[in-house]
Amino acid sequence: MEKDLIQVLTEDHAVLGWLTGRLRETTSTRKSLLFNEFARALGAHQTVIDQVVIPALKSCGWRGLSSDVLAGHMALKRSLAELLTQRPGSASFDAALESVLLEMGLQSSRERDKLLPLLHRLLEADQLVMLAYDAELQLAKLLGDGSQLDDIDSAQPADELLAEAHVVLASLPGTAKDRDKLLS
Repeated sequence: MEKDLIQVLTEDHAVLGWLTGRLRETTSTRKSLLFNEFARALGAHQTVIDQVVIPALKSCGWRGLSSDVLAGHMALKRSLAELLTQRPGSASFDAALESVLLEMGLQSSRERDKLLPLLHRLLEADQLVMLAYDAELQLAKLLGDGSQLDDIDSAQPADELLAEAHVVLASLPGTAKDRDKLLS
């Protein structure tokens, strides 16, 4: 049996959960490398939701997902973007990281409980397989082949996400004053 989109998203949730656990257990210099990998994995998952999942649902006549799933998706995206603008190791960074880890866990649960059943109900098996291919292409483009998880010490830094974080923050609703404060 071929992998389908539901399996890809479930695997994403498992990887993010594993990285969350490792981040909470680690206090060494490896924490920075683990965070970089977590930020890349979460950003890639969010991209798959934005560029594969939501368009697929819209194409089959979907009128809207539960507001808490979409609101959680946007809130998590904003929180990650804000976190990426902070200095690692600072007290505010550590508090914001814990908040993002909690939000990510809640969002994974919402996706598992509401989004995945919706995908299963609205899309045919062959559509889910094709969407898995699209999702894995996105993930490979953003994350590489996944070998970073095998050797976390050689993981690439997430510094390149900082520029994207500024773009995301600038595009989200809110006052210009709030955005300027976050970006400075």
